[in-house]
Amino acid sequence: MKVGGRKLARVNCRVTPEPQEGTRSIYRKDSSKIEPFIVGRGDVDYICGKCNNIIAKNVSQGQIAADAVFQCPNCQSFNEVE
Repeated sequence: MKVGGRKLARVNCRVTPEPQEGTRSIYRKDSSKIEPFIVGRGDVDYICGKCNNIIAKNVSQGQIAADAVFQCPNCQSFNEVE
């Protein structure tokens, strides 16, 4: 897919067990709002590894912290960016 002349990459996140409290940064959203956690101006979309919901849209590679875990508001699975 191209956006503004750029090729957009879609990257599947890795589904992971729920981290123990205090070991990772866990991001959660109200499940009534099925929208990305982050929207940027980059060329990468990160997709839930279980249900294909968009976790982060138009971000740059490396923009998301390595310890971040996102709980998908659609399927409730925990996702980490590789």
